[in-house]
Amino acid sequence: MPAYLIPSPGGVPWLTLLMLSPLLGIALVGMAGALRWDDRLVKIGVTAWMGLPIAIAAVVAAGFNATATADGQGAVQFVEKIPWIQAIRVDYFLGVDGLSLPLVLLTVVMAPLAAAASWGVTERAKTHFALLLLLEAAMIGYFLALNFFFFFIFWEFSLVPAFFLIQLWGRENRRYAAFKFFIYTMAGSVGLLLLFQVIYLATRSAGIPTFDLITLGRLGQGLPVDGAAGSLRDIIFAYVDRLGLTASLGRYPLLYTSIAFWAIFIAFAIKLAVWPFHTWLPDAYGEAPVAGSILLSAVMSKMGAYGMLRIMLPLVPDAAQYFAPVMGALALVGIVAGSFGALANIGGDIKRLIAYTSINHMGYVMLAIAAAAALPGGASQDSRAIAINGALMQMVAHGLSTGALFYLAGALHARTGSWQLSGLGGLRSVAPTFAGVMGVATFANLGLPGMAGFVGEFFIFRGAWASLPLFTGLAVIGLIITALALLLMFQRIFLGPPGEVAQGFADLRPAELWATAPFLALLLLLGVYPAPIMNLFNAAATQLVAVFLRALS
Repeated sequence: MPAYLIPSPGGVPWLTLLMLSPLLGIALVGMAGALRWDDRLVKIGVTAWMGLPIAIAAVVAAGFNATATADGQGAVQFVEKIPWIQAIRVDYFLGVDGLSLPLVLLTVVMAPLAAAASWGVTERAKTHFALLLLLEAAMIGYFLALNFFFFFIFWEFSLVPAFFLIQLWGRENRRYAAFKFFIYTMAGSVGLLLLFQVIYLATRSAGIPTFDLITLGRLGQGLPVDGAAGSLRDIIFAYVDRLGLTASLGRYPLLYTSIAFWAIFIAFAIKLAVWPFHTWLPDAYGEAPVAGSILLSAVMSKMGAYGMLRIMLPLVPDAAQYFAPVMGALALVGIVAGSFGALANIGGDIKRLIAYTSINHMGYVMLAIAAAAALPGGASQDSRAIAINGALMQMVAHGLSTGALFYLAGALHARTGSWQLSGLGGLRSVAPTFAGVMGVATFANLGLPGMAGFVGEFFIFRGAWASLPLFTGLAVIGLIITALALLLMFQRIFLGPPGEVAQGFADLRPAELWATAPFLALLLLLGVYPAPIMNLFNAAATQLVAVFLRALS
């Protein structure tokens, strides 16, 4: 095994256990159904069972060495690699590095909150909780898989439980929202799938057939790979030339990596909800049940950004740099459009308001990725790394705060029977704890200094300013408008004279408080002392952006 792949310590398949633990929970739910156990027992059991992936992920995090490198690259750790389909070089290949581990941790901690938000489900409750476990397993598998065959399977399969959660337990327009969500993501993935067929044929033609994402990333970055002659760009160009296509299309390597870039970018931009590929998001987040909204916003949207960091930047750095201004422009439009979309929903649907703020926040992540690609080499490497650090921190902070906001929106609906902000007001006088907890989640989401969201946004703006100053300066509009929308939301709910809804309105129950308290504590802790999680991805971010020094020099 190469030096940049570090096997799982002691030979224990920790990552396989992590991925399979939710699936074993599904088996237990099925057993409970066969034995006709009460739904309440199943809800308690599933929520408790979700502590097992947290415990395994904690073991992985404790044993992870954030400074481990080889050949100037961050080492992939806890590696499990077994030949699977030898004929086409498909390996069962799992591993974690500084890009994936924070998102794995985010996934396992958000799943119990989604389960807690589902305790009010009365129809087909066992099926609902089984789908939550299935979705958790698919998302974990996506962040762990390092062979494109399994990466793509988990990417697509995550749509299935998400689709049924929206379709079966969503609101009035759930069928339209579920169908739109599924079709958008499926359609965007077609180009990605076809591209990797071409890449496989090109690498086979060069004598190194592979679907291995780490190997392909090293080829894209110009790093040595056994048996390889030249970079991935050269391999693709040689294959296209051998097919005779260069005679009609031209002998321009950038042309072919640009085609590859757009196939990758569109697939992941749809999931990240980059403008103009974002229109599925308000419908899906708004119509999904609360648990679906939590997992879609907190974790699934991050799958798009992770794909860009794992595949797009390492494999096609030349095209990423060339189209970085386009990515930056799309990010800016999404930032501003998302903020004004949230503002337009003041007095309307609270879930759609939160959904539009997610478009805004994911726009910052896209801006950071564009800035990391756009910067020239040399002294600007630090700024590129700062931008990627900010993007990863923003993903974690957004997941924690938005998940808490959707959970609290569900608690508000359970008390009022409505998702509308109109008619509310003055609830702070009768529910001070509710107001305090939602206030913390709101301020964390808008990036108040001292909270984790501020750290992510600060790093993004600091890193992006060096290469995309115009887009970064204009993106401040999004910061202001989103903060205004969230503050007005809080005002509409809790401030002013009490209305009719305030009569008999119950404050947060102990179970609801304990469900949200850990996330608010994490947001505060990471805002004051972000070093523990930033140490996980800082080395990986620094080495990722070094591609623009190696491959493009």
